[in-house]
Amino acid sequence: MDWSWAIEGVNNDVPRTMGPECENYMSNERRWTEAVIVSLGCLWILRWASKRADPIYLPCASKLNQPHTTGRLLLMLLMTFVFGIEMGFKFANKSVIFVLNPCHIQTLVQIYILAAKPSKATVALFRIQMNNLNGPLLAFIFPEVESRTLPFEQATYWLQHALLYIVPVYIIRNGIYEVEDIYDFNWVTIGVMIMLIYHFVILNAISIASGVNLNHMLCAAVTDPFEGQNYRIAAVIHESILCPILNKVTVLLYSNKQTMKSNLLRKHTYNQNTSTIINDNNLSKDKLLYHQHYELTEKTTTEGTPSQQQQQHLPTLNVTEECIVKQRKHNISEENDIDIRIQEQHQTSKLLDDVENERELLKNSSTTAKCNMSATKVD
Repeated sequence: MDWSWAIEGVNNDVPRTMGPECENYMSNERRWTEAVIVSLGCLWILRWASKRADPIYLPCASKLNQPHTTGRLLLMLLMTFVFGIEMGFKFANKSVIFVLNPCHIQTLVQIYILAAKPSKATVALFRIQMNNLNGPLLAFIFPEVESRTLPFEQATYWLQHALLYIVPVYIIRNGIYEVEDIYDFNWVTIGVMIMLIYHFVILNAISIASGVNLNHMLCAAVTDPFEGQNYRIAAVIHESILCPILNKVTVLLYSNKQTMKSNLLRKHTYNQNTSTIINDNNLSKDKLLYHQHYELTEKTTTEGTPSQQQQQHLPTLNVTEECIVKQRKHNISEENDIDIRIQEQHQTSKLLDDVENERELLKNSSTTAKCNMSATKVD
């Protein structure tokens, strides 16, 4: 297959873009060894973080079905327009292979996030791409525009990388997608590991096969302060530190304060009730409470008298669940929906305490009944 349309325009006029100097910067054996070790480590950490990550909560249906705002549509159109111009430059220069660089992939992800309706998949994508904000920052600190010779090509470079940071700020500010708790680093870990796997599996293989230095996977940039044989290992370390910092600082600066407060309260309540979950059966707190109540009712029906059974029978949790569902339907705003979730968790915690109290009462009543029966026999 003829790939000239993708790589013919790439040359070594710009230092360390391709060529013998870049290919011989380190041996391919070392490149593959690093790729295997880093990829396996990232996969193991990714699996570990995925199990620990908090579940994604979505607002009510009426909130999900709301039409896109004018600002969101304009931002989506601008992002799409800039990316279309960038693709035109790539085809004109016959350097389409550079579309595989992470900033272009992140641009496509952000366009999809702006266009799609909120769902668990889009929320997960948003949280993952929040850990790629190092790309726009490094593009401004260490710009690489020497190969951009067409009119407005350099302007497109600056505009695209500026939008890569503006879009997440807009989404966070307007509450389109809910970010994870500020103290939760599981989603940060997932995002960083996916970024590293993309570099060491996809970009590393294509760079070695084509001889093009995609995102500096073949050789270090001229301006790289960690230039040397270990520059890729150094990049894994310093980017694993930089990405979480940029993520959390951006959330702290631009996130809605009420949303952050609700997330903290929900996380605190969740941690308090974690001990009440049966991990082996994957039961939620509500289901666990229902099973505890059912067990307690079974014991009272076998041990007590019919009158005691009628007095000691507890209301099932389904009634409470139905009330919560009805209450949720009457609260369509995001703030009210978050309050309902917090109220549910407090309600669940209170019901757990009530069950424990009822259990103690049952034990005391059964003990009293046995004492009375023994006293009657003695008389």
